[in-house]
Amino acid sequence: MRSGIVLAAVAALVAGCSNPKAADKKNFETAINDWISKNPPCLSLPSGSVRAAGRPADAGVFPHYVEAAVSEHPMRLENQKKAAAPFEALAAAGLLKGEPTEITQSGYFAGPQPKMAVIAYTLTPEGEKAFSEKGNSRMMADPSFCYGEPAVKEIVRFTEPGEMMGMMVSQVDYTWQLNNMPEWAKSKAMQDVFPQLARDTAETLEGKAIVVLTNDGWVHEKAMRR
Repeated sequence: MRSGIVLAAVAALVAGCSNPKAADKKNFETAINDWISKNPPCLSLPSGSVRAAGRPADAGVFPHYVEAAVSEHPMRLENQKKAAAPFEALAAAGLLKGEPTEITQSGYFAGPQPKMAVIAYTLTPEGEKAFSEKGNSRMMADPSFCYGEPAVKEIVRFTEPGEMMGMMVSQVDYTWQLNNMPEWAKSKAMQDVFPQLARDTAETLEGKAIVVLTNDGWVHEKAMRR
């Protein structure tokens, strides 16, 4: 009889430790990992400096056009360099390929527009693997190149769960890292143009999240917005 009581007590203790609704570091780590692992950081695709005339709205994201002619006006030359730099970096990293061509630029005035020399950028096979038309935006399209596999390193602290807007929530501070970073994201040339990459290659990154208690346990609050 005594052994039966002990076993029952141990079983109850084990069940309590694995309770998905418990406010503890393990459950919060699981909730945050479930979300961030499916939503890696992304680089938004830069805007092309030129828009082709008569291009249909459903023509797709690519090609993107960047003016090829070099201006002699210092200010315009500086703007051309700024517009071209991210595309040149993405091409050097193997995500895009650029080909010279001519297009009729979309203009603000009626009448025929002159042809313009441009570089037309399209995706490479490597770029197709990383590219997402939606990116990690939930509300609207954000054409992006996504990279790495986010994973929680440590739950640093969390607040005592409390009610907010009819839900039980806790604010969590945690550290995380990106695993399996692609080589293009680690290149200095890319990090010089996209400082976000230099930040995200750090060994330890800091994050904050709100976790919400549901019937099935704790979930990242962003997962509730789907």
